[in-house]
This record gives sequence, structure tokens and C-alpha cells, in this order.
Amino acid sequence: MLKLLKCEFWKLKRKGLLKAATATAFIFPALDSALMSEGGFSDIISGVREESGFILLIPLLVVMAANLFFEEHDNDTLKNLACIPVSKNQLATAKIGVLLIFSVFYELCGFIFGMLLAVFKGVPLTDLASELLFTLGTGVFLTAAALPCVILVVWFNKSYIISVIIAFFYMLLNYALHLSDAVMMKPIGFNIATFLPVPVIFRWLYQYKTPEGRIQTEFFERLRPYFVPLPACCLIMAAEAVLCTALIIKVYRHQEN
Repeated sequence: MLKLLKCEFWKLKRKGLLKAATATAFIFPALDSALMSEGGFSDIISGVREESGFILLIPLLVVMAANLFFEEHDNDTLKNLACIPVSKNQLATAKIGVLLIFSVFYELCGFIFGMLLAVFKGVPLTDLASELLFTLGTGVFLTAAALPCVILVVWFNKSYIISVIIAFFYMLLNYALHLSDAVMMKPIGFNIATFLPVPVIFRWLYQYKTPEGRIQTEFFERLRPYFVPLPACCLIMAAEAVLCTALIIKVYRHQEN
């Protein structure tokens, strides 16, 4: 499996996609730091988790998934891999593993850059360990949040343009849902809101965020009863990740070589 992971990473590196994607991790921390006149270290890092993670990372993961899953079809190498032999189950698992590793690495890069910006601006690095754990955890959760969209990409198996369109609309939909009271202010249970990954991640993150201003404070007070504790968030995201991975493997296995 380690050799497969390495091979999958080399595919992305050969196309220059890894460097280009990683570079985007610095966009929002830089913007937030430049526009922020007041605020602490947590405000800078929240941009890494929220703006960079939810607006940029999820679409990037989907585009990467398209590159990884289309590679063998584009180059007609699936039959060669089957002779090694390497099963489609192993291939699909390795590709998803690459997405997970990159997601955590992406968030870590943003965190380190945000930390350097804070030092440059003279902002104290408060709760450094906690902020790092929240950021790495967000990277793991965002991989699970991207997998439903990856299912569509693998299912359609058409083109990179279709994949980009799917990723764009998936990002817009999820970001809009996390702004909806009807979705965010629902108790954990057997309801649709509980199984929407991005709003659930936000409901986990928001309980650690310090609200600013009257409007944001009022919103957080209304949302407080619906915060999702870490164990519940882990359970929900793990269940969805396992289900989505199984579906991706099933769809990928039944496609023609």
C-alpha cells in the first residue's frame, strides 16, 4: 500500500498539481492578516480552517480525485496494473489515502504560514497546541466532506471540466447550507442536517470560536444548543467516510478497464 501511495503522489507531482494546490493554502491567511486591524492568533488560523479549507481545499480535493481516478483511463494502463496484480480496491483506497494525506498537509501548511504571519505582526501565539489540533482535525474531516462529491466524479467518469463544475457547485451548496438556520440549528439525530458534512464540521468548530460584534454574538448564542461535540463529529464523519469509500470502490471496480 505504501508503494501505491507513493506512485499516486508521483502522478500528481509530475503534473505540477501538488505545488499549485499547496500554494493556494497561503491565500486566505495572507488576506485575513492584511485586512485584520485587530484580533488574535485564533482569528488568523480560523481563516486557514474556514476560508482556505471550505472554499479552496474541498474543490481541490475533488479536482485531485479526478486526476487520480482518470489517470489510468486516460493512459490505458489499468490492464497493465491488473497484471502486477494490483486490484481496483487497492488502487481506489490508495487514491483516497492520497487525498487524506494532502488535506492534512494543506491545513498544516496554512497553519505554519498563519503562525509566521502572527509572529511578523507581533500577535501572541496563544493556545498553539489546541489551534494546531483543531486545524489538523479539520483537514481530516474535510477529506470525508469531499468524498460525496468524489463519488459523482468517479460515477460520471467523463472529463476534468465536468469534475471542476461538480466541485464548484458542491462547494457553493455546502457553504450556503452552513449559513442556513434551518440546517445549522437542528439537534443531532436522525435528520438530514446531521448527515450534511460541512454544516456538521462548522457546528463543531464554532463552539471554539470567539464571536465578534453584536450580530455574530447573537448568532452564536442561538447556535450554542446545536453545537456538535468532537466525539459525535468524529462518529458522523467516520461513518460517512466509510460509506462513501465503499461506494467509490464499488463504482470504480465496476467500470471498464
